[in-house]
Amino acid sequence: MKHISFTIITLFLFSLYSSATSESWKTYLSYFTTQLVEESSTKVYAVAEGALFSYDKEDNSIRQFNKSNYLNDVSIIAIHYNTTTKSLLIVYENANMDILSEDGVINLPYLQQSTQVRNKEIYSVFLYKEYAYIATGFGIMVVNMEKNEITETYNFSFITTSCCIYKNYIYASTETGIIYAPLDVNLLDINNWTPYEISSEDINDKEISRIFVYKDQLCYLFTGSANTEKNGIYYGPGATPVVTEPTIKSIKLANEELLAICTSKFLIFNNLTSFDTINNISIQDITTSKNTTYWLAAGVNGLRAIGKTGTNAYQVKSDSIQINGPRMNSPYKIVCTDSKVYLIAGGKNTSGNQMNNDGIIMIYDYEKWKYIDQNTVIKAFSIHPMDYNGIAIDPANEDHFYVSAFGRGVFEFNGMEVLNAYHKDNSLLETTNNSSWMNMHYIDGACADKEGNIWFTNSLAEYGIKILRPDREWERLQVPALTRQECINDILITSSGRKWVNILMNESGIVIIDEYNTYFTDAIRTFTNQEGKVFSPTYYTSMAEDKDEYVWVGTTDGPIYFTQPDLVSEDRNNCMRVILTNEDNGELYYFLENNRINCITVDEGNRKWFGTNGNGVYVLNENNDEVIYHFNTTNSPLLSDVIYDIETNKITGEVFIGTDKGLISYQGEAIAGKDDYSDVYTYPNPVRPEYDDRVTITGLMNQTNIKITDLNGNLIYHTKSIGGQASWNCRNKSGQRVATGIYLVFGKSENGPESVVTKIAIIK
Repeated sequence: MKHISFTIITLFLFSLYSSATSESWKTYLSYFTTQLVEESSTKVYAVAEGALFSYDKEDNSIRQFNKSNYLNDVSIIAIHYNTTTKSLLIVYENANMDILSEDGVINLPYLQQSTQVRNKEIYSVFLYKEYAYIATGFGIMVVNMEKNEITETYNFSFITTSCCIYKNYIYASTETGIIYAPLDVNLLDINNWTPYEISSEDINDKEISRIFVYKDQLCYLFTGSANTEKNGIYYGPGATPVVTEPTIKSIKLANEELLAICTSKFLIFNNLTSFDTINNISIQDITTSKNTTYWLAAGVNGLRAIGKTGTNAYQVKSDSIQINGPRMNSPYKIVCTDSKVYLIAGGKNTSGNQMNNDGIIMIYDYEKWKYIDQNTVIKAFSIHPMDYNGIAIDPANEDHFYVSAFGRGVFEFNGMEVLNAYHKDNSLLETTNNSSWMNMHYIDGACADKEGNIWFTNSLAEYGIKILRPDREWERLQVPALTRQECINDILITSSGRKWVNILMNESGIVIIDEYNTYFTDAIRTFTNQEGKVFSPTYYTSMAEDKDEYVWVGTTDGPIYFTQPDLVSEDRNNCMRVILTNEDNGELYYFLENNRINCITVDEGNRKWFGTNGNGVYVLNENNDEVIYHFNTTNSPLLSDVIYDIETNKITGEVFIGTDKGLISYQGEAIAGKDDYSDVYTYPNPVRPEYDDRVTITGLMNQTNIKITDLNGNLIYHTKSIGGQASWNCRNKSGQRVATGIYLVFGKSENGPESVVTKIAIIK
């Protein structure tokens, strides 16, 4: 009865998530490094950078599977194809699991959601008929892949690295040694399991990483010896060696063949005494279903196929199969222009410490991805760029941009070419005199002003602000509050020309430089809100300016904002906090109190998007009194609740959300308003019955008042555009879908006359 109840819950979760999945979301995952591969009769399944795709062997088509279309989670660590059930078991890093078949996806979140299991790590999977035996940090969990349910759980309370079935017995390799039991006893009782002794001085059965059956022999993969010369494959009670190989990493059983993966080669066994060796090739995984074609997860070389042409003779059968995407799943900083999206991996964590990431710039032109890796800079300037953390686009040329590095200085690019590497020897950039970080350039906060000046923050320097003029001349500002500051973060240049600088840690605060480049003596660390209460968070983390020219500041205790930012000073330090009403009890509360705000962006409808450090994304309306959306991993395809950055494309309304698991976007409603109504159109038009009863009116002037009437002038619907766009659900004021016919859209800007701007045809 217990198993039946769990199955019902699982199916409900699957249907619930499916209804939440929307075409409004688009995932941009990296497929650069292929790590896992499995094969069915018609498809090859591969995992690259933790993301799943399939390759159809008949029509050569590629299909991506992710959280915004099929799957229920991210960061895949294992896949296993069951030929009996014709389905693929997908295991995620957090112990969640999916079963993918032609009928769809079933989610099995039992282990992930369990509060009774402490060690949820999954070590290996053994397939037997319709069952998947999953070796875990606590024992073995058995999944019926035909019924899509958990059938049994053998809780040993110690780490189990693998298991297999051999001659009506089940064997398990564990941290205490190998144990086994007959299949016809109560396997839930640990007392029915017996130690299995191996009489060998060469291997320690407590360090066996994999136990398996091959050629009717019980075999062991041993990779735990301090003396790697003993690493290899053994079989039988006496641990007879099949092969000893110091670089062996893992094994795979596929179509009655034993495949052993080593560091720079792999071995193909036809029996326990002979094997083929393929040298000088680095692979992560291998599989086969025909013994003539082998599919390789070839790391940075993608998915490849090789074929056997003779004894120990193989040749490549396919070009490298790779999916275009970002270079890596770490969109720490995002910058959008009208035609491009720029990503960098990130130079520091939430505590302000270096990440030691290679300097990689990823550029998306809304059709394909390109990237500039660290080798481009190394080749040009013999400098290894690391820890990029800021991008500034030249306002006169969006292909011309600058990237700051937390430790390596500033790099200048034009298109895919690196033009300059700026450091202490050819610019005013300073290195730290701290003995722990000597000769490091801690540069951050890259941004451009309207005149094309590029501003940077320079931590642990005498002059905390550096400016690169369009004529390539450098300038510096010695702001007392920033002198030798350890972690100066971003710069926000407001509409009035003021520069707001946030110090991220170690006496965190806000420094303000006015439009004449004069400044206050001290950083402002404490504010007073509209209720007269002192506000003093641990860190000030992020900044943004909205359409009303209010300045928003993210902190570790939620956001604050300033309605008169030009008057803020050391003596006048009043701030506003967003106060909302709890719908359940009517009590007032501070919006996102006790939440760290990692980033803030404002869309064209003056709605504020807040990225938190573990609670997903919140969207506040233009009046700052209502939460429009709260996206998290439970109610949306969002990849993670840890948000690095959010940026919007003002032309299309697409909102790019960078998480610690990769990049995803949401098709927002807000776009930039037009100067007139000459480009107004609606889509879809006509609205046919098969459509989702949603029509979009775009090309409007900013904040247009919209009225929709029938041909007789009867008012059907009234709204205001979000920026230059509005939508209608094809229903009247009573909530009923309108009849077939033509409907008029009237638009009126703030100061203009009302006029018909377009028409909509509805087919019921």
